Amino acid sequence: MDMQISVQKLKQLRESRAWTQSHLAEVADISLRTVQRIEKSGFASPESVKAICSAFGKTVDDIIEAKQSNESDAEGTITSVKNRIFNPNVVVPSLAAFFVAFALSYYLNI
Repeated sequence: MDMQISVQKLKQLRESRAWTQSHLAEVADISLRTVQRIEKSGFASPESVKAICSAFGKTVDDIIEAKQSNESDAEGTITSVKNRIFNPNVVVPSLAAFFVAFALSYYLNI
């Protein structure tokens, strides 16, 4: 499964060393086409990510796209909200109170 990396960080690392895409490909021992594809799409195989990180002396976390963790945080927040909204300890008493109030108002207004 491909990993999403930060194209901006990758380009910044490469350009800060005044490396061309060709030079990065040579140092990382991957093809030039792979470097071009990664910089265009932002997706790379775990092997390519490790090779690039090794070439720069960085960790995978240094170039991984930050959005991935934000999406995970967002998914966790959504799950947490769902759990609070549909908590049986809240829903059942609320529904019971609604039906009791509805029944009382119905019978008292007849």
